[in-house]
Amino acid sequence: MVLGSGFRDVVKDWDIYSEIDMREIPGFPSPSVSGHGSKLIAATVQISKKTFQILVATGRVHLYEGYSPFEIAIPIMVAHELGIKNVILTNAAGGLLPNLKSGEIVTISDHLNLTGCNVGTSTKETSFLKFIDMQNAYHSQWRSIVGDPLKLSSVVYAGVLGPTFETPAEAKMLRVLGADIVGMSTVQEAIMARSLGQNLFACSFITNISGGPDVDHQDVLKSVQKQMPKIKSVLESAILNAPKISV
Repeated sequence: MVLGSGFRDVVKDWDIYSEIDMREIPGFPSPSVSGHGSKLIAATVQISKKTFQILVATGRVHLYEGYSPFEIAIPIMVAHELGIKNVILTNAAGGLLPNLKSGEIVTISDHLNLTGCNVGTSTKETSFLKFIDMQNAYHSQWRSIVGDPLKLSSVVYAGVLGPTFETPAEAKMLRVLGADIVGMSTVQEAIMARSLGQNLFACSFITNISGGPDVDHQDVLKSVQKQMPKIKSVLESAILNAPKISV
């Protein structure tokens, strides 16, 4: 699981049996943006009398910080090397449609990569990423099992470079292109997860209406914290209903 802005308290009540600061792992990118944790955590969580083992990156790095797509995707590659087949991505995002409200949680069904780069072109080490089929990159059955009972909207996520929030004209452009929400993360991780054959569930917390009234990063963090019980409920449902993996 990769936690987005303000999400690090998700693990607060979980049984953390191991943790390490990402800065202590050679070559591992360490988050520094406010609201992002910098720990890599191994935890167990009990849901519906079942116990699950979870590896959690309590924060992430971004293209706008100067990191390459390859560096952003390192946590996904490490998870794959550890044998992890199910990946959950989270983020805070701006809503682009009038029916989406601040405080709402949505699941991602598809994305538009508008960052201007792709993890497949980063280094020679990612040459295996060429011509990856991105249809159903976000596991449709997993998404439905989690989202339908909770009545979560399923949306298209526009991944942009950032770090500025969108102008009203940019928000209008994104709507015309077919985006429902917009954020500054997730797409590079999703491409890597898809290329490695991992099952992917992604959800976004709508913190503001993009192109609307003024908003800053602290507003985003406060909005996420206010709805933490709802966020935890969605993520625990995602864990409980993750695709079964044959060993």
